[in-house]
Amino acid sequence: MGLREVHAAQTRELILDAAFSLFLKRGYEKTTMEEIAATAEIGTTTLYRYYPSKDLLVVGPLELNGQMANELRSRPDNEPLNIALGHALRVLLFTPRAGVKRLSQIQQVLEATPSLGARLFEQYVNERVLLEEAVAERLGRAPDDLYCKAAARMTTMVLELVSEASPMRMLGDDLASLPHIIKNLEAVMQLLDSNPPPFPRV
Repeated sequence: MGLREVHAAQTRELILDAAFSLFLKRGYEKTTMEEIAATAEIGTTTLYRYYPSKDLLVVGPLELNGQMANELRSRPDNEPLNIALGHALRVLLFTPRAGVKRLSQIQQVLEATPSLGARLFEQYVNERVLLEEAVAERLGRAPDDLYCKAAARMTTMVLELVSEASPMRMLGDDLASLPHIIKNLEAVMQLLDSNPPPFPRV
């Protein structure tokens, strides 16, 4: 990492430290971007360059950024789809996104600010759509192909189930959490494989 990247990372952390100190003290809704810039001792222009909107200060560290779709595209063409999807899921789950302290702060703000939950759901839906497109591309089918949608949604369903068992832990950078995440992932996959849920009949 070059000096420019190091400086940018330090600035982002400085901004987040200032933002969360205000969010936890005054509340997310009552805190302005101008107040965050003043607390961080930077200009508002600099703040908006790093974080164009206030919600990104909270949900930005949790962004998935199409990681599963990108990982799926990186897999060998002759690899079975279920194996390739499993790899994409594991890479996403095992990628650290924020420190334990920061995740605790994020969780507190999310619990106190219901509107941010909708923003997180948007991110989840976007990740699912990108994965649907990657599956379709891999199989040479149309993006709206039902099989491709179902395959992608089964994968994101597993992500949901594992996330529910390890709420914020799966997004942390604490290596001690990995065995817990692996255990939950394997338990979910074993259950779905040994006792598949029924499809509704109409």
